[in-house]
Formats: sequence, C-alpha cells, structure tokens
Amino acid sequence: MDKILSYRSAIFSAFLISLTTMFLLMRLPANIWTSWQPATCLKTGCFCEAANIQNPVRQTANTISSLAFVFSGMFIFSQARQKYSAIMGISSIIIGVGSAFYHASLTFIGQFFDVLGMFLLAGFMLVYALKRIWNLRLTTTLSLYLALNLFLSWLQIAIPDTRRYVFAIVLVVALTFEYYYRTKAKPDIEVRWLRYGIGLLAVAYAIWIFDNTRLFCFEHSLIQGHAIWHILGAISVLFLHRYYLSEISPATKD
Repeated sequence: MDKILSYRSAIFSAFLISLTTMFLLMRLPANIWTSWQPATCLKTGCFCEAANIQNPVRQTANTISSLAFVFSGMFIFSQARQKYSAIMGISSIIIGVGSAFYHASLTFIGQFFDVLGMFLLAGFMLVYALKRIWNLRLTTTLSLYLALNLFLSWLQIAIPDTRRYVFAIVLVVALTFEYYYRTKAKPDIEVRWLRYGIGLLAVAYAIWIFDNTRLFCFEHSLIQGHAIWHILGAISVLFLHRYYLSEISPATKD
C-alpha cells in the first residue's frame, strides 16, 4: 500500500513539474528568445522538427517529450533505497526540465542546461562505480562528483562543439569501470537491467541519428525521432536505476 501511494505521489509530482514547466514557457512573449545567444545547432538545424519562431515554445514535440525524464526522476525518488538514488533522480529531472527549456528556446543557455543534466547522469555512473571499487566515503564521492561536473560544465562552455563526444566518452568510461567493479567484487546484481538500458539507449541513439541527419524527417509532425529518443532515454534511466537497486552487497551500504 505504501509503495502504491509513493508511486502515485511520484506521478502526481512529475505531472505538476511538467505542467508548471510548460505553463511558464507558454506564458512567455513569442519573441523572447530573439535577443538570447542562439544554440550552436542553429547553424545546421536543430534536429528535424521545424522551429516556430512565432511561438515561445519553438519545438513543441521535442519540448513536451523531454519531460519524460521528469517522470523517470520522480519515479526513482519513490523507490529510493540508497543515498545515491537522490542524485540519479535529480539528474533525470534536470535533464527533463533542461531539455524542455533547450527545445523551447533553442538558445545557448538552454543547450547548456540540456547537456548539464546528461553530464550529471553520466558523471554519476562513473563516480558511483569508482566509489564501489575503492569503497570511497560519501564526502569523497560527492567531492569527486562535484569536481567532475564543474570541469564538464566549463568544457561545454569553452568548447561547446565537443559536448556530445565528451558525453559519449564519460559514458563509455563509466561502463568500463562498472564492468571492472563487477569483475573484481563479483556483487550479487541483476546485470540484465543494465543490458536492457544499454540496448534501449542504442536503439534510441539510432533513431536520434536518423532524426538529426534528416534521413527520416517530417518537420511539422508531432511524431519526431528526437522525441522518441527522449522517451526511450527516460526509460533507459529507469532500467539503470533498477540495475543499481538489484545489488546486494556490503559495498552499497554507507
């Protein structure tokens, strides 16, 4: 009964955050973004969906679908059994709200917050693996996490065109250390959830490529490849969290 109530509370909170985000964006003046520094993607086109410059929400489908990560984040909070679940939940919510802001505005600052959430999540995966490998204390782990994300934030401001490559590198390094941890510590953990998450993310990335290169593109449709990428990505975050929750090992206790 308590679980059902926590799930309902998570869904309600996610709806509240999502509706508030969309309401605030829609209430803005139509031309508000014209004086802001544009996102770097505008040089080549920001994904398939056509940008409506007469609307404060320039890409409707991509903006709304971004909020799927808010639901993932709140759902993770409802299942929080570890101290680190809060970091995953917050990261997912930041991805959702940041991505919505990015696709609504197509501005550089929106781009920053969109990528920030992605870095927070990938950085968490890396630091959490290191924490379990070396049994780091909570304060050390959080300090390492903060330092890593400060560096990644600086990097995407100083050299913004590297953001996607850097995210991919951090993600691969994180998965490598995660594999090393499983090989070294041999924890009781359900690896299938991680495989599901990686597999789903691979499918989502393939769809992202088709959308970004316009190989499959309907500019004015509400069905957008990038929107599907958002939804599948949000589900993969849930699989990742389920993987972490399945671990039964002293290393997960602080």
